Amino acid sequence: MRTTRIMRSQRRRRAVQARRNNPFVRIIQVLAMLFLFGLLTTTFVVTAAIGSATGIFTYFTSDLPDFTELSKLGKDSDTTFETTKIHAWGEDQDGDGNRDPVVIYEIIDPLGGDRSWIPYTAIPEDFVNATVSIEDNSFWENRGFDVQGIGRAFYEYVIRGGNVQGGSSITQQVVKNNLIEEDRRAIGNEVDLDDYRRKLEEVVLSSRISGVYTKEQIMEWYLNTNFYGNLAYGIEAAARVYYDKQAIDLTLAQSAMLSAIPQSPAYNPINNFEQAKARQELVLHSMFREAYIDRATLLLALDEDVSPKRTTLETRFDIISPHFALYVRDELERRFGRDTVLRGGLQVYTTLDLVWQRNAECVARAQVAQLSKVPIESVLGADELLQCDALDFLQTLPSWGGDIDHNVDNAAVVMIDPRTGEIRAMVGSLDYWDDEIDGRFNVAADGLRQPGSSFKPFTYLTALLQGHTAASMTLDVETDFGTPYNGIPYVPQNYDRTFSGPVRMRTALANSYNIPAVEAMTWTGVDSVIRIAHQLGITTLRDPNDYGLPLTLGGGEVKLIDMVYAFGAFANGGKMVGETIPEDQQRLGFRTLDPVSILRVANNRGDVLYEYNERKIKQVIPEAHAFIMADMMSDQLARCPAFGCPNALELPDGRPVAAKTGTTNAYRDAWTVGYTPQLVTGVWVGNTDNTEMIEATGSLAAAPLWQALMGWALQDEAAIGWLPPAGVTQMAVCRLNGMLPSRDCPSVLEYFVQGTEPTVFDNMYQRFRINVETGQLATAATPPEKIQEQVFIVYPDQAADWARETGKARPPTSIDLSSSDSWVAGNAAILSPQPFEFVSGSIEIRGNAKTEKEFAYWNLAIFPVGNPAALVYLDQYVGDPREGASLGGVNTTLLND
Repeated sequence: MRTTRIMRSQRRRRAVQARRNNPFVRIIQVLAMLFLFGLLTTTFVVTAAIGSATGIFTYFTSDLPDFTELSKLGKDSDTTFETTKIHAWGEDQDGDGNRDPVVIYEIIDPLGGDRSWIPYTAIPEDFVNATVSIEDNSFWENRGFDVQGIGRAFYEYVIRGGNVQGGSSITQQVVKNNLIEEDRRAIGNEVDLDDYRRKLEEVVLSSRISGVYTKEQIMEWYLNTNFYGNLAYGIEAAARVYYDKQAIDLTLAQSAMLSAIPQSPAYNPINNFEQAKARQELVLHSMFREAYIDRATLLLALDEDVSPKRTTLETRFDIISPHFALYVRDELERRFGRDTVLRGGLQVYTTLDLVWQRNAECVARAQVAQLSKVPIESVLGADELLQCDALDFLQTLPSWGGDIDHNVDNAAVVMIDPRTGEIRAMVGSLDYWDDEIDGRFNVAADGLRQPGSSFKPFTYLTALLQGHTAASMTLDVETDFGTPYNGIPYVPQNYDRTFSGPVRMRTALANSYNIPAVEAMTWTGVDSVIRIAHQLGITTLRDPNDYGLPLTLGGGEVKLIDMVYAFGAFANGGKMVGETIPEDQQRLGFRTLDPVSILRVANNRGDVLYEYNERKIKQVIPEAHAFIMADMMSDQLARCPAFGCPNALELPDGRPVAAKTGTTNAYRDAWTVGYTPQLVTGVWVGNTDNTEMIEATGSLAAAPLWQALMGWALQDEAAIGWLPPAGVTQMAVCRLNGMLPSRDCPSVLEYFVQGTEPTVFDNMYQRFRINVETGQLATAATPPEKIQEQVFIVYPDQAADWARETGKARPPTSIDLSSSDSWVAGNAAILSPQPFEFVSGSIEIRGNAKTEKEFAYWNLAIFPVGNPAALVYLDQYVGDPREGASLGGVNTTLLND
């Protein structure tokens, strides 16, 4: 298109040059201008030319555009446009309890420009007067065209043969800019017949418009469609571009400066201040001559500093909260289409809280500064320090963090209200404009990062859904889980390379032990965990075949915003709250709701196109299971062994809060995601290029930032937790293994989904009768005064090595036979089975039952270990003696002890 116009322009210049001295063309020009001049003065003194001029008029003015289309300007006309404005919520400036909307981003069509339509009543009178005085001083009286201006142009070009002179009125310019085809609007130094035709069209249309519409309406059209340079169309856009204010707030001097731009847009205060200032002074003097201002006002205006607020075009496109603003823009384009977003003048009100956003940004920068051993004051300006209240909640690094530079350059934050699904803050990087950290990349919404142990809750939730409980025992011991991956035995380790032995699932999750999480994944299956993760909101991990048991330790890539949204369902009783994803964008097995970023969208007429006034709620997991997950992740005492108490996962005043940290291999990613019923916050800390940090764990690098934001944001909120819903029971269980407590196992209270309570008693705490002299297991023959009962924990075979290596007390395995000769010799003796022989099934008992003197009878009985008085007789009062013979038998399967 541009090439075609250039070629057409070149041809026009050559043709005009060739025709310049052509007498016939000159006659046509004279006749056209005579008719035009006669039309304007309503007198036709050259009667000989009237017939010809009338024919020319008819030819030139056929098929005129419909001038009533102007009435659609600023509303729904295809010939105009407005920029889309995205708002967030700022401070309560008026003190009326309502937050004030603040524009954080204007979406400007790169092929069009910036326009905001305002009514005539919002245009300063000084600006109108300045425009009239410099553009069309007869505007208020003329019939849509300036007779003197056209006469002057006629005389200069036709009579004298000079250059083209401007003679268009304000009304004509409205016609030209909005009704005439774009490629016919410009006139070069040479004029051809089409230029005369266009000029006649302008005059006729201007005359008709002036007879239908008021001067105020015409002025509104003019000032809203003028081009003021630097992609600014209309007075409102110009006021913001050059002075960062609304048009209504422009001073007289500023109005004079801007009103001069349309005649020569290159002479604007940003690109050419000296020329712009000179033209501004011409405007002011013109206003004085036209009596719009007096001399004193003129002198004051001439002396006023009218330097633009911005000094370069680049700063015109500053964005507040750029990652969130662009996230919203993408959502708008998906919902309404790109063209509507670029040119439709949408007024968009988002969920973003600028106070929260500001605090999230500054605390993130402060935490990374701490990790890098850089003074916070060197990365935060004085104003930021004053406005960043959350800094008071940011604790200094704990002593175990050391004095080292942890080699960290970036961080991301997402804060969501789980009750509404609304995004309250989004920090995509520490600095959008910093190319060294690839700052324009939105780590929060687009970054794919391994979550480390912060993924474990999905595994444990899946286990709960399959019937396991928070009390289920897992073994935190070195374990070879087989060789399903790359032919290498999978033997995961804990972060600190130590093991804790048998632990309940609650303890395993709270302390982020790795081996129990992998064991839980073997219970559930990788596919099941991925399905639950998708159901809760994770949009990655699409092919389960790509993952194995390491997935439970964060071996798959996820997005921070997805993790925060998923944890929101834990916080909200298993309910996901948000807006419905359009059906054509939904994927089978994945979430059907999205977090909310937009509250309302209206077009430039004020018609509401979209409003988030009806929250969509979906129960994605049962409330009972969500409660137990929240209870496990908020158990401060349970996490003390690994994190210490107090730690960075606790909030002030003992507020209940559930949280999970994550650290990936080689310290490439540090995470903390946690929630209360009112707020979910997720934090990622790392390097944009995925290089290794130095000893930067989730609890060291991410948790302090998370703690500061949560503590600050919730300081005025009620400290509420989670109450057990229907279908949840509580009962005492053995602290070690979650079984029904025996008399020796310390017990704790644990929550269960109804129907999953334990039914088997503890069998790990066992009492043993010990000969205190020999340290061996006592027998029935051991003298009672030498016997002492001791309680030992009998660990499963898989934990035997761990128990031995950690020095756990184990029961003796040797038997005290020092006093058991009577068992195997003498008149009353058991010969078979042998003492302490293991037996099973039905057994025969053989032995001696005789006397050396008068024989009466014998009895055979059994009794439980440690309780000889509780005899169970197998045979009684047998009158015949026996030696080395069968005494009877017993079916051991019928015995309970």
